[in-house]
Formats: sequence, structure tokens, C-alpha cells
Amino acid sequence: MDIMTEVSEITDGRVSVGPGTLYNLLEQFAQAGMIRETKVEGRKKSYILTQKGAVTLREEFERLRKQAADYVRLVNGED
Repeated sequence: MDIMTEVSEITDGRVSVGPGTLYNLLEQFAQAGMIRETKVEGRKKSYILTQKGAVTLREEFERLRKQAADYVRLVNGED
């Protein structure tokens, strides 16, 4: 599936990624070893998440989860 469409669907339209941003991010992720190109058909490329990418994704999810929990505690006045 097209990444730009997938992002929009997953986020119920809250996030949209333009082609310039997407290609830049894909290049950065590939250079960092977080994704790997698996197939090229004309201009269409396919990628897979690497082990490093999966670890990085889990770490970022955990960071955001903790940040959201901090917000809930702040709003609810919990210490």
C-alpha cells in the first residue's frame, strides 16, 4: 500500500505526509539502518523494518506512552 495513504488511514486523517517529506524520511531511515529496501519496480520501492528499526520504534512508542501518562497525571492533579 502507498505509505502516504496508509499514514492518513491509520491516523484517521490527522496526519498527512507529502512526497518531499516522505522521500526525505525514507532516505534518513535507510541511512540509519532502520528500514531496508526490498524491491524496486520502476519508480515504486518496497521497504521492510529492520531489527534496529523495530527497536527504535518500540523505544519511541514507550517515550510517547510515558509522555501521555505524564499529561494525564498533570491534568488529573495526581502526584
